[in-house]
Amino acid sequence: MHMTRYWMTGCMALILLVAGRWPQRDDLEDEHLRQRTRVTLTSKYDVDETARQIERSVRRNGLPVVLNTSVKPPDGVAPGLGEARVLVLGDESGHTPVLQMQGQARPELPWTVVIRPRADGQAEVLLTDPGGLAPPEGVSEQTLQKVADLPGMLKAVLS
Repeated sequence: MHMTRYWMTGCMALILLVAGRWPQRDDLEDEHLRQRTRVTLTSKYDVDETARQIERSVRRNGLPVVLNTSVKPPDGVAPGLGEARVLVLGDESGHTPVLQMQGQARPELPWTVVIRPRADGQAEVLLTDPGGLAPPEGVSEQTLQKVADLPGMLKAVLS
């Protein structure tokens, strides 16, 4: 894996550009992402309540939510299921890491939690396993530990 760029940003335009796109399964299973582990959880709640539960939990544990947005599916994708929610988490200064791999046109936000509707009314929660990434420079050890604890914290809140 050759990283071209990995930096922290508080630029809301960049965060919205990357996060404001419907999360497609192909994106989550793309070749460059197979080198990292994805965590997938099923929430007992619907999309909106799942987003509220996650946001409360991460804030209570000291991780700011830099962005909470809804993303509409493109025409013909997931008809009748509704919008996905995207939560972008940050450090104590409100910055979030941005990762752009060599040969990858679109950057990623690795501290993103994607909440997609399921046909049964529950929600699917997707996030990058924090252990699968090198930590970005300039982030406190305390924040890195909170991010590392994220999958277990979410599992406890959503089960």
